[in-house]
Amino acid sequence: MTDREKAIVMAHTGICMLTGDKFQIFHKYVEEIMGIPIMTHEMGWLADAIKEKSQADFLALCADESSSEEPDKWIPCSERLPDDLEPVNITWVNHNPESYYAEIKDKPFTATGVYFNGQWYWWSSLCTDILAEYSHNYSDVIDVDIEIIAWQPLPKSYKQEEEG
Repeated sequence: MTDREKAIVMAHTGICMLTGDKFQIFHKYVEEIMGIPIMTHEMGWLADAIKEKSQADFLALCADESSSEEPDKWIPCSERLPDDLEPVNITWVNHNPESYYAEIKDKPFTATGVYFNGQWYWWSSLCTDILAEYSHNYSDVIDVDIEIIAWQPLPKSYKQEEEG
C-alpha cells in the first residue's frame, strides 16, 4: 500500500497509518480534498467532513482489485523511495573502477536491499531487526560508489499447496 493510499484509508476510517514525518502526506491529502488549509488541531473537529470528502477515493481504492504496486514494475529512486525497513529488490550500478566490483563498473545489477534513515543497506534475513535497533553499528551499508537507481516490492513468498 502506498503512502497516498494509507492517507486515503486514514482520512476515511480515522485509523492512524502515517506517523512522524509521513503525517504530512495525510495532512496534504486532507487539505487537497477539503480545498482549504487546515491546521492539525482542526482535523478532529472536521473528522466527519473529512470522511465524507474522502469516501469516493476510499471506495475506488477498495474496488481496485489489482495491487497498487505492480509486482514487475520498477520505481526509479528519483520518483520516490520505499518505506523505511521494507526489504525491496534494487537495481544498482557500481561507479568505482577500483572497488571490489570493478569488473562490472557501470553495469546494472539486481539485489535485495533495505532503505533506512536515508541510507541503503544490503538486505539479509536479520537486517531489518538489527537496523531498527543498531543502525549506527550495522556494517552492511551500501558503498557510496554504488548507486541505487530503482527498486520494486519483493514478490510474495511461494506457498506450496497442501496435498489433499
